[in-house]
Amino acid sequence: MKKNYPLIVITVLFILTPLLLFGLTIEEEKKYGTQIFNEIARSTNINNDPYISFHIRKIKEKLESVANMPFDIVITIIESSAMDAFATIGGYVYITTGLIAQCEKEEELAGVIAHEFAHIYRRHIAKRYEKEKYINIGMLSSIILAMLAPDQKTKEAILTTGIASAQSLSLKYSREDEDEADSFGSKFAESAGYGGFGIAEFLKRLRLSGADKILPQYLLTHPYHDERIMKLEGIWKERKPIPDSPLFPFILVRAKISNIMHGTPSDEIWINRYKKNKSDPVAAYGAYLIYLRKGNIDEALEAAQSIRLPEVRDLLYGEALTLTGKFKDAIETLKKIRQDSNCYYISKIFLAKSYEAQGELKKALEEWSELIKFGNSYPEILYRFAMLSGRMGMEARGFEYLGRYYLAIGRIDQAKTNLEKAVSRYGINSKEAKELLLLLDTIKKK
Repeated sequence: MKKNYPLIVITVLFILTPLLLFGLTIEEEKKYGTQIFNEIARSTNINNDPYISFHIRKIKEKLESVANMPFDIVITIIESSAMDAFATIGGYVYITTGLIAQCEKEEELAGVIAHEFAHIYRRHIAKRYEKEKYINIGMLSSIILAMLAPDQKTKEAILTTGIASAQSLSLKYSREDEDEADSFGSKFAESAGYGGFGIAEFLKRLRLSGADKILPQYLLTHPYHDERIMKLEGIWKERKPIPDSPLFPFILVRAKISNIMHGTPSDEIWINRYKKNKSDPVAAYGAYLIYLRKGNIDEALEAAQSIRLPEVRDLLYGEALTLTGKFKDAIETLKKIRQDSNCYYISKIFLAKSYEAQGELKKALEEWSELIKFGNSYPEILYRFAMLSGRMGMEARGFEYLGRYYLAIGRIDQAKTNLEKAVSRYGINSKEAKELLLLLDTIKKK
């Protein structure tokens, strides 16, 4: 059935009509921000990579620990080669895999995210709505149309033209807004341990490489001025070296490969890079991912096994064993990872999958249970926990977490249906049912 895109957009705009008339309270920002999120989340390709999701969550938590934000921040990673990052009302930040792939250092990615935090912290977007008395209808329409377009070429075309042009028309921040976001964002990043130079380095490198002309969305949303970089460099007189976390180079590889189509020349570039230097762990990991995508299992395992970095070796090889069906060996490898390791929680995902594939359902459920607290950052956890709970006869819990999964990915009708089934299975007077009824009431108010 062909989708009626104008009707979809009209429906979205009807939902957001109150924004045309009134200034926004904090609660209104949350409400409308959630509605925008739900439309975007259910309509576009959300990245479902555990490495990227967990690492972005880690950056978010560090920044939240030093910034007294007016909202709980929700970061959504959009699967797109377009290079973009933007914040909307209510504490929602969107970042594309294309932008992540363009970062060379962790401090650059943290700097970009901190910059978006600062726009939210200073309520720049909400203030523009309040001042101009309207929401940027063009921007929202372009976003929604891009997310619902029937083919990838159409998506990319609308994302490249629609979002960039709409945002540059009336969401383009003022110089004062940008100066504030640069200043506050760099201070947030510095306080969180990432240094204050990240956003300046990112913008400077893009300008020098010419990438700002190829992928202009980010710079259109955030006007580029050499003066901005000079001001940022003036804030921090002394630059301290900020080392990347051990996993970060591999996260960049995953972001880059997620943006290339299967069978393109880029596949051979990664494989040839690995063959020229098999001791390069980043090249080996890239080749492993390409071989895996091609279905070349033996070559994939060989490349993964060649990664010898002690901080990440067991995770990367354990992942490879899981994804190539060597579940028993995967379990033995992944169990070596200590709880104080940066790789610990990601390893639990592959450990749970291996236990489940081996038929050790109780152990698998224990692993998914430990990961539940990360469900909103990586919703597959909620889905896996729900399905396994149902499979093991815990029907009420299965419906509850299936509802929470749908809520996390913006599918509100399915969320309500499953949460209502969970209430029925738990029993209306149970503690669990009462908590879910409160959650359902909150959903209905949104």
